[in-house]
Amino acid sequence: MYDISAELQIFYDTHVRLGTDLRKQLAEYRELNITRLKNGLDDLATETDRPHPYPYECKNQGGYAMHTLNQDPNGSNDYDIDIALIFKKDDIPEDPLKARQRVRDALCKRCTNFTKEPEARTNAVTIWYAEGYHIDFAIYRTYTDNFGIKRIEHASTEWKRRDPMEINNWFSECVSTLSPKKHILRYPQVADGQMRRIVRYLKYFCRSRTSWSLPGGMVVSALVAEPEIYRANSDRDDLALYNTIVALRNRLEGSCRVYNPVDSSQELTGKTEVLNQVTRLRDRLDTAISELSVLCDESKCTREKARFAWDWIFNHEFWAKKESTKATTRADLSAVKRYSVTVRCDIAKRENGPTYKHYSSGTSVLPKGIALKFSVISTDVPPPYTVRWIVHNEGDEAGEANQTIWESSDSGAIKWTSTAFKGNHQMICRIEKNGLVMAEAIHIVKINASGHSRNSAGSNSGFG
Repeated sequence: MYDISAELQIFYDTHVRLGTDLRKQLAEYRELNITRLKNGLDDLATETDRPHPYPYECKNQGGYAMHTLNQDPNGSNDYDIDIALIFKKDDIPEDPLKARQRVRDALCKRCTNFTKEPEARTNAVTIWYAEGYHIDFAIYRTYTDNFGIKRIEHASTEWKRRDPMEINNWFSECVSTLSPKKHILRYPQVADGQMRRIVRYLKYFCRSRTSWSLPGGMVVSALVAEPEIYRANSDRDDLALYNTIVALRNRLEGSCRVYNPVDSSQELTGKTEVLNQVTRLRDRLDTAISELSVLCDESKCTREKARFAWDWIFNHEFWAKKESTKATTRADLSAVKRYSVTVRCDIAKRENGPTYKHYSSGTSVLPKGIALKFSVISTDVPPPYTVRWIVHNEGDEAGEANQTIWESSDSGAIKWTSTAFKGNHQMICRIEKNGLVMAEAIHIVKINASGHSRNSAGSNSGFG
């Protein structure tokens, strides 16, 4: 296969790895919000005149702890920081929902002016930063049972036995055991920890397009670690990555179901949404193998062709300069637009409820499940006129729900909707008069995969 491993390493170092500065910044967010939690617990204790003890230990989880957290390919700061809060059993409510709600209430005391209020979700309490970051606090309790055995349990739909460090330890062991290692007579040409790099490359691929809705890091890591999927190569990372992509595609052709590597009774694809993401990954990998096939004919492959092929995988200007301009002409617009319209977007907890934050066009990534109020705040089109709201949604989720384009059935200066599909979407406001478009404004809304969609598939109330 055409050798482009040196450039792949440069791409990894400059555009994939999180880097020291960004990792330090995320660590500061972590510490800041742990402090907010403790201060919020103090506030609750003062209000109720009852003790609200702190967690006795806080541990990193997920990609941040496993060192597989990448730079955001889309530049939207969509970073997920997972933290395990470990309480003594007697220091947290017996009911797991109430335990999560206590942490949520404590954070609400000190987390103000966020994109969305802290939310007690099924497996964690989540806070969303306007800049795109979000932090998941998973709640655990420890105690010693009647047999003198120390137990640790996670507050999910019920208290479930789970060690927050088990996944981290499992992954570290996989990287150490499966990556190429030094032998007496042979030294690998690749750097240590190749398996971790392969996981990071595949995670980057999964997030390389805002329109794609593919699985997250836990599912990707579990798949790569399955027997015969990760194909180590002592000489080249590009060969290891290509061979792993082929093995992973072949595995998913047999089944798209994925299970927790430390608890095979737990299916990671148990939710239809996640299973659909893995199914899409299978199809994208099939296309990826086709795009990379040019590399296999070394007699005909050139550096330019090789870079073009890898550019399809990573969708980054490092590999091939992309056109940044798009045609803007619309057949249904007036030849000359003489007028203007200004649209404002505000965020609310629910549709028709009070708004609490202004959202400028395309400025940050929003979670799913929040209400948006679009308003015409000014236009110089002389009345009478009509207002038409048109939504252009991108991506896998919107396409499968048949909501790539829809128009509001009513007209008016205000349009409520809510975030529902991952991707970068457009709310188009048109001022029409005598059958002509007199003015148009486009407001871009960026939505990530976190949060909950409140709209059913096929409902025209969903925005993106």
